[in-house]
Amino acid sequence: MIGIIIAIAVLVLAGIIICVLYHFGMLSFYHPMKKAKDNCIRVACVGDSITYGLMVKNWSKHNYPYVLNKLLGENYCVNNFAYTNRTAIKSGDFPLVNEKVYKQSLEFKPNIVIILLGTNDSKANNWDKDKFINDYGEIIDSYLRLDSSPKVYILTPPPLFEVRGKVLYKLRKPIVESEIIPAIENLVKAKGVDHIDVYKIFEGKKELFSDGVHPNVEGSKLLAQSVFEKLKDN
Repeated sequence: MIGIIIAIAVLVLAGIIICVLYHFGMLSFYHPMKKAKDNCIRVACVGDSITYGLMVKNWSKHNYPYVLNKLLGENYCVNNFAYTNRTAIKSGDFPLVNEKVYKQSLEFKPNIVIILLGTNDSKANNWDKDKFINDYGEIIDSYLRLDSSPKVYILTPPPLFEVRGKVLYKLRKPIVESEIIPAIENLVKAKGVDHIDVYKIFEGKKELFSDGVHPNVEGSKLLAQSVFEKLKDN
């Protein structure tokens, strides 16, 4: 009898933990995808945990791709093809191109692609400027080659803010600011794609981040609104 009670308690605890992890977007392997209706505009949001919605309360309703779809309306199908910790660099610790979700984003045949990468590439064990430019360029090209001829938007990473005197997750703010953002801006020009300066949008707005790295609910709304305004302008 005691064994049964313990087993039930363990199952209940496991259920609670899973619910909490889901609530804060910590189950990035979980990717519910919406099926695009005929004649709707397909939007692929590609990236890392910032796009996925890590640390956003009530993740399923407040991650920025979900909010973006609400803003765009029923004629659009926005899917979240992001994965936590992923890098643009193929030799990084967790390259995005190795993930099933990346391949799914290509198979989705999007009309619009929104890419936000670079934050995790800043780690000391990942960063290599030449590899970043080459590998990110290949990711961009993989979408530009699609038969759907998508409009591609490249987003700069948001600012990194210190928490208790340091930036979390071994991310390096100087690399993001002095090397990654200029590299992305040069890629945008070289590839002829569109650009959204997320760094500028969030500059000085630490209150919109849950941990100095990931936007909170209000930050997610601002990101979605900024992308929405850019899409509507074009």
